[in-house]
Amino acid sequence: MTGNGSAKLEVHTVGPHPILRYFLGRMTFVRIANSCLGMAKDSRLSHAETLAILIQNIILSPAPLYRIAQWADPIDHEALGLTTAQKSALNDDRFARSLDALSSQRARSLFFRLALHVIKEFRLDTSRIHHDTTTVTFHGRYSSSVLPPKITHGVNKDHRPDLKQLVFGLNVTSDGAVPISHEIHSGNRSDDSIHCGNLERLRKFLKKTDFIYVADSKLCTRKNMQDIEEHRGRFVTVMPRTRSEDSKFRSDIRRGKLKARWRKLVEIPNSRKSNVVDTYWTTSDGTQETEEGYRIVWCRSSQKIANDALAREAALDRAEDDLADLSSKLERGRPPSVSSTKKKVKAILRKHRCEGLIAVTVAVQTEVSTKRLRPGRPAKNDPIKKVKSKSIRLTFERDETAIKENTRTDGVFPLVSNLDNGYSKREILLIYKYQPYVEKRHALFKSELGIAPVYLKKPQRAAGLVHATFLAMTIDALIERTVRKNMEKYEVNSLPILPEGRPSKAPTTARILEAFSGVGWYEFQRGPETVTFPIKLDSLQRELLKLLGINRSAYQ
Repeated sequence: MTGNGSAKLEVHTVGPHPILRYFLGRMTFVRIANSCLGMAKDSRLSHAETLAILIQNIILSPAPLYRIAQWADPIDHEALGLTTAQKSALNDDRFARSLDALSSQRARSLFFRLALHVIKEFRLDTSRIHHDTTTVTFHGRYSSSVLPPKITHGVNKDHRPDLKQLVFGLNVTSDGAVPISHEIHSGNRSDDSIHCGNLERLRKFLKKTDFIYVADSKLCTRKNMQDIEEHRGRFVTVMPRTRSEDSKFRSDIRRGKLKARWRKLVEIPNSRKSNVVDTYWTTSDGTQETEEGYRIVWCRSSQKIANDALAREAALDRAEDDLADLSSKLERGRPPSVSSTKKKVKAILRKHRCEGLIAVTVAVQTEVSTKRLRPGRPAKNDPIKKVKSKSIRLTFERDETAIKENTRTDGVFPLVSNLDNGYSKREILLIYKYQPYVEKRHALFKSELGIAPVYLKKPQRAAGLVHATFLAMTIDALIERTVRKNMEKYEVNSLPILPEGRPSKAPTTARILEAFSGVGWYEFQRGPETVTFPIKLDSLQRELLKLLGINRSAYQ
């Protein structure tokens, strides 16, 4: 109510949706998805248009599949790129049917065509591809999941072996860690069995074989490395501890048979700790080739030295606690056999990887006591019987000599590659050091994009949600890459984009979009009078639009 009668103030929320629509447009997502998925039963909204809204929801407000229509209700229909009728047609069933279409057979070419267009449109460098896997955890029985990808038990990377899962494999470029392809595997699929199929798919849509393929230790198997070599590909990976070359190198150093001379290779500023520099060394001592003839680069890291020392100390503490618990249990009840006690000790040491670092003694002690054979008041010459009882005593202490020998290999990690000598050891190390950026994409996958845990009932629909989250991850990475590259181009050192206006040298997509969260326009109506208050962007928002390559007219 006003002094001149009743009035109405309408708030038209716009937010960061024009930015997301701009990048969806550059990907030509709707056009490609329409050609692959076709139209829904109700022609008011196609599967592509519905999925475009779902992708925006995943990026801006990750939540279970339900109530997306309520989330879209306060947003201006033009900001979403919809008509009023299309916006009113949004509902949970429509999103569910679109997810079913996204996980169907006819959607197979969708991701292939999108990847080709994104690589061309954004000029991504595909000379090096980084691969890693994670698990998507599910709550429920999923007894109907019988076709691959099957939701089932496996090695859970979320440390939830009680829950079923899917395995999610991701390929990113070394140019901004932009996801270009992915694959969903059954929950019991092992990482080492994934690489050959993944490489074949990469060769097909990249139309080349000589890219550098970087992955973790599961790539370091004879079959995987031979497959890359036969196709004239190149790879960089880390050698697992199970390889004989690694165990021999560590054993020789710890026992003093090999005195490795480490020379400084490179110094890298620590991204998490200011004023801290991580130093890396390498050595030419020890074997320089694997059994298959591939190149070994022995590396040592100052940060890993500290981490290995902390991990060993924590493992020793946990092992000592378990041994103390076992010792107290031996003092109660019927004593077990010596052999079973030694098996339990061995299992504890193996569990905490402390074999040889704690000296444990299992001894049998015999105690003799007397028992009177006549009831009543004791007398001097009463007959007695000597009773022998056996007990197990467990003693343990740290083997300081073995621990000192173990510290000689702290921080050591060997890299394996078929790159020739044209690539220096420093270059091979820096190639592998980009691998954590894939893990950051997985962290985004499970935190800000909120893919896990999943509560959907239909296995096919759950797989569709994983596909949709991959598309959201791709847009997230493209926005981040575009801003950071243009910051270099325009020589912008930092942006006041963090809380309280603190500067950030490497802004993330979440903070970029957050700067536009309150953007909207207002319409005041009182009788025949209508007054419109247009959008006003502040200096940070105008700067971000410039760095994103978006014209200000997108917010007019």
